[in-house]
Amino acid sequence: GITGSVGKTSTKEMIYYVLSQKYKTLKTQGNLNNEIGLPMTLLNLDRSYQAAVIEMGMSNRGEISRLSLTACPNIGVITNIGVSHIENLGSRENILKAKLEILDGIIDDSPIVLNADDDMLSTVDEFLQREIIFYGINNPEADIRAVDIVQQNMTTEFDIVYYGNKVKARIPAIGIHNVYNALAAFCVGLIGEVDVADIIKGIASYKPAGMRQNVVVKEGVTVIEDCYNASPDSMKAALNVLSEIDTQGKRFAVLGDMLELGEVSEKLHFDVGVLASESKADVLVCYGEQARHIAQGAVSNGMTNVLAFDDKEDVSNYLKQNVKFGDAVLFKASRGMKLEEVILQTYGES
Repeated sequence: GITGSVGKTSTKEMIYYVLSQKYKTLKTQGNLNNEIGLPMTLLNLDRSYQAAVIEMGMSNRGEISRLSLTACPNIGVITNIGVSHIENLGSRENILKAKLEILDGIIDDSPIVLNADDDMLSTVDEFLQREIIFYGINNPEADIRAVDIVQQNMTTEFDIVYYGNKVKARIPAIGIHNVYNALAAFCVGLIGEVDVADIIKGIASYKPAGMRQNVVVKEGVTVIEDCYNASPDSMKAALNVLSEIDTQGKRFAVLGDMLELGEVSEKLHFDVGVLASESKADVLVCYGEQARHIAQGAVSNGMTNVLAFDDKEDVSNYLKQNVKFGDAVLFKASRGMKLEEVILQTYGES
């Protein structure tokens, strides 16, 4: 069972590829991670399956509890505690409580896998009476760590240090967030008694799902399609990918509104603008009412090539006129903004 503010689906996919090396494995399809989608997923289980990777999403307290009690997982994974759904829950402390509801249905004495680099998850061992396996990059106390990370040519290579051992790993994607996803999958693979060599093979076979950081080349332009969802944490991750991607030309960041952020929406959008100004993006293009605060944040921090639009056609027309062969363009916004329509207007079908 997998939950978390950011990275649930990518982590689910990574775990699926790992477990599939040894077991016939079912996984949550698409975004079927709520109180309708999860039972639909479970109804696909039959005796031929040996494992299942079940994603659990939420917007309010109590939802993860019901999902966990329905699925009864024997391994739990929490990727991080961000600010998604803070409009409903009020604080990150409340979001932590909601995510920890995954414990309600986990079979007794089963382990839970947590991100040791998350400031809130790293402290739960003080009050949880359960086996915890911590993974991370920066926290030296993590049980399983990634070290010597090298990103180039749309590939990330690193060493995984675990219980006195070390093994080389490779994923066909860039972005530090993908390293975290791989570490979570490595933990689950160990718990599931998958051979370490097969875990590494599974991680290497990972493919992004849906509209999540698919990197394609269209008319000589590297396009990062990341239109499925957005939060401050995933915006930062996407900007990092744009900064790390190999390109001979300019980097354009097309950022839209992040939804469901409540009273702190203006500040969080402003902060994303500051992050954009500190990234390697050469041009920032903002789309949407709240995204204007992204533009303000970038300008306030010294970025000059900043534009804001209210109409998708205007965004598309700007890109057609200004993006050249060899450039890279990131598209990132909450699902409700339908930013993929700008990609379609600009480049047509994939």
